[in-house]
Amino acid sequence: MTADLVKLAAGGWEAGVLPQAGGAIAFLRRDSVDVLRPLPEGSANPLESGCFPLVPFANRIAGARFVHDGQQVQLPRNFPPEECALHGIGWEQPWQVTAQAAFKATLEHRHDGAGGWPFAYHARQRIRLGPRGMAVSLDLTNLSGRMMPCGLGLHPYLRRRPESVVRFGASGVVRVGDDLIPTGQIGAADSFADFAQGSRLPDSLIDHCFTGWDGIATVSDDLGAITLTARGAPCLHLFNGGGQLCLEPVSHVPDALNQNPAAMTHLPPGCSTMLEMTISAD
Repeated sequence: MTADLVKLAAGGWEAGVLPQAGGAIAFLRRDSVDVLRPLPEGSANPLESGCFPLVPFANRIAGARFVHDGQQVQLPRNFPPEECALHGIGWEQPWQVTAQAAFKATLEHRHDGAGGWPFAYHARQRIRLGPRGMAVSLDLTNLSGRMMPCGLGLHPYLRRRPESVVRFGASGVVRVGDDLIPTGQIGAADSFADFAQGSRLPDSLIDHCFTGWDGIATVSDDLGAITLTARGAPCLHLFNGGGQLCLEPVSHVPDALNQNPAAMTHLPPGCSTMLEMTISAD
């Protein structure tokens, strides 16, 4: 781990936070048992961490561009070799610790409106441990002088074992092409497995957004059960691949800035939006 690791502890729970690595959570454990995938020793890559914030948008934006107020906005292509923009820009920026105690920390990140995203904003992430687990709140404030389309998400890599059974309720799943960009079609929520009743994960790749999510998901294995809940996240993005499992609460589907701008949050100057997530384990 890097020198700037912020360690939190409460009620048998331990977490490590890396402000300089995109505000990522390096690990989350209960009674020394991993709940999130731990960051490999020596790494400071948010994409290898246990969780990181998605701001000011989530998932893929096709071609790394969109049109706003009649003008094309070009975003950084930050996930080569893909041509998309992925997960906003906050995960690639250092965050600052602005408050800290033994069991909680507040991290903040400011963007001045340059570097591809043409809106100034302030993002804040509060991470708190307690006897029941970890709570994370992520809020975003528009500091620009015009309406800002935006979205939020969190990207937890949950513990995955051969016995893992995933359960959550949703109304549908967004169909995607080979480029993982939505095709405009919505499929049945049980297209991959009957997650509403609880199912093991298939061997095939899943990198899909589920709509109409009921706000709760569980992962059960031989070590116990992990429960994830969220507010401000009508969608749950499931990534299953390479032995990894992500259940990402997000405020919008992929490429919404192009395909359905109305689904984005539109923040007037000075206004804020928030997403909250809790993770507990038995």
